[in-house]
Amino acid sequence: MASETTKLYIPPALRLISENIAKSGNPLGLTSKDCASWSKGLEIPTRGETILYTGCEYQMTSYVQSLVRILKRVKFDDVSFSTFKTFASIGRKVGVDLMKTYGRVASRERGTYDRLVRIAALTLRRLGMDFAYLDGELYSGALIYEYGFVEEFEKHAVRVTNQFREAGVRRIITLSPHSAEIFQQVYPQFIDHFDFEVAPFVVVIAEALKRTGMELSLPQPLTLTLHDPCHLARALKVTEEPREALKSIKNLDFVEVTSNREMTYCCGAPIEMVYSELAELIACKRVEQLSATGAEAAATLCPFCYSSLKKGVDLSGGKLKIVDFMEIVYQALEEANA
Repeated sequence: MASETTKLYIPPALRLISENIAKSGNPLGLTSKDCASWSKGLEIPTRGETILYTGCEYQMTSYVQSLVRILKRVKFDDVSFSTFKTFASIGRKVGVDLMKTYGRVASRERGTYDRLVRIAALTLRRLGMDFAYLDGELYSGALIYEYGFVEEFEKHAVRVTNQFREAGVRRIITLSPHSAEIFQQVYPQFIDHFDFEVAPFVVVIAEALKRTGMELSLPQPLTLTLHDPCHLARALKVTEEPREALKSIKNLDFVEVTSNREMTYCCGAPIEMVYSELAELIACKRVEQLSATGAEAAATLCPFCYSSLKKGVDLSGGKLKIVDFMEIVYQALEEANA
């Protein structure tokens, strides 16, 4: 029979995530300014019936990668963990210079992910949609639910739901598959009358393109394959919408990877905070599969898949370009408008 100590042991990285969500509303303790920096100058309303929900997931991805690099360099133990309440405070353990280095890397990488969220918003506007972005948007809590922090998740879900209701939200366009799954399938089990309409971004875009009948084209020919994120394909059964949208774009030659749709192969991201080396091996394997299609680029629809696959390309020395679905659609829309 396991001892009480064994039963209660929680990996420090997971406790870091849980405590940051409780305190700051997102896994890494980022500020509202950090999460909303992508929206500068777009003048998006902060209240409305339809919202673009980012959950700060794209925005925090660059910091996750920096944190993973630190975790690989430093062994966290239960005694020292008590001082690590936020991303920045880890500097007490690893040294100020190392933290500054990783902070600069994260800051540079953040521009990439902010650009992707900005592109998503501009794409919705190009397609004639009105939407808001909540001031001080809270993370969905998907990670703490997946890692088994059920009580903490339930408390956080109440906070998120109250934020939606206070802002008059009725429809949620989720940028990440993690948020779409947690809102559609998990929140109704914990929150009474969680009756918001939840729509994954890719579904909204595919429906809008079909409805408008717009003829899209890329400026240059591109051979592209698609990596289905597990949460989107397996949990939500959303597999045809991204293919329909991509195949409607002229100058785009779509090729299918062997492991696709519900039989997709993991990118490795779900375990990188705890088993980073194994996560890297999985990412390299998926990159190998995607590269075997002969495609120049592979598109995905999840910030964590995007980041993990880019790492896989770097580690394996491959030439495959990793792009986000929204980049391809936005480029095609820009070409159509031109």
